[in-house]
Amino acid sequence: MKDLTVLIVGAGIGGLQTALALAADGHKVTVLESVKEFLEVGAGIRVPPNSSRLSLSWGVDLDSVKKEVSLGNRFVDWHGTRLLDCPFDDVRTRYGAPYYFIHRADLIAALVSAVNAHPNITLRMDTLVAAYDFEAPAVTTASGERLPADLVVGADGIKSVVRSAVNGEPVEPVDTGDVAYRILVPAAPLLADPEMRHLVENPWAVHWMGPEGHAVGYPLRGGQLYNVIIDVTHGTDLGAPIGLDEWRSEADNAHLVARFADWCPEVRKLCALTGTYLKWKLADFAQLGRWVHPAGRVALLGDSCHPMMPYLAQGAAQATEDAATLAAALRAHDTMRAALAAYEAHRKPRAGYVARNTRVLQEWLHLYDGPEKERRDELMRHNTSDNPVFWAHSVRRDWLFGHDATALTLDAIPALPPMPHPEASVYKGRQNL
Repeated sequence: MKDLTVLIVGAGIGGLQTALALAADGHKVTVLESVKEFLEVGAGIRVPPNSSRLSLSWGVDLDSVKKEVSLGNRFVDWHGTRLLDCPFDDVRTRYGAPYYFIHRADLIAALVSAVNAHPNITLRMDTLVAAYDFEAPAVTTASGERLPADLVVGADGIKSVVRSAVNGEPVEPVDTGDVAYRILVPAAPLLADPEMRHLVENPWAVHWMGPEGHAVGYPLRGGQLYNVIIDVTHGTDLGAPIGLDEWRSEADNAHLVARFADWCPEVRKLCALTGTYLKWKLADFAQLGRWVHPAGRVALLGDSCHPMMPYLAQGAAQATEDAATLAAALRAHDTMRAALAAYEAHRKPRAGYVARNTRVLQEWLHLYDGPEKERRDELMRHNTSDNPVFWAHSVRRDWLFGHDATALTLDAIPALPPMPHPEASVYKGRQNL
């Protein structure tokens, strides 16, 4: 199909990438965003090659962004013992694009710049969508303006207002049992500390794993900042809990310092450097029945249909793959219904598999010391499907990083890694995805 008029609801990473992917094929795209302006918010984001390769192909100027190229993923236990390195030195040559560490605000700015420069894209801020007409299709804004289109894409995030209508029943996010602390600290104190400076000078994504929590750290903006994400279970989260109707709240470092008081010096020092920071609820849900409304003209994309915990650093990357596959499906089919059916058929099993792996990794990252922790440490040493670390199994890594989302091919889904013994799980009794 050619020369379509497309409405995208939501100007997050998924919505902006979709606009670029569809505009590259000549479609006329309008992106509707409810906020008045993009703010300097957020912290770091990891941009793997299955995402950066697509962004670069759509004209996103990542060369001008202050960033780091990842050396790989490093795994350390809470005592400070290094367990495993998954180096990414071959990522550019093997998968055709680098693996970046970028500040989320800088990535959004680069995407917005590319969107604003494209003659086929209109970005409308301060435009809240109040209603959908699934048959037309069309949307009506809060101001009463009706906007018709050939295709409507709901890229409005985990709190999507259109998801339930697409599925014909309420679909609400489910608590995963964890909360995340998102923190930025200046790099200067780390560089001044002989025991810490390697964290800035050698851009690994370091994962410290321990009882009911883990921390991930990596440098940002050319070594000016150090990004820290700390994930803990509700049961060990100190300070005021996030309310039932809240998605984030502010916290201070006194609770964080106390929570990690007996961890290795690197984690303790990072916690001591933090001031006030944001605490986020981590939620997801089981795989949806459908991503496309039965009328065949409205589709979901990104976190609106496959939210996932950040443990594989693939949430935004999977939304970017959605954008590429949607564009490919529209190229390959003569009717909207057939194109959207192909989009769903190719993307739903892939994103669902990635989301399930975040739940598997969550279990293994948060074990107490004991026999299962020792078994995990041994499994991590071997390049097999039983390795709980996703990137340490070359088959899974190639499947993830090497996928061409612009081609309508259904890659065989690798086997899931095993789960820990139920008695060792800190999430006993929950239903896994």
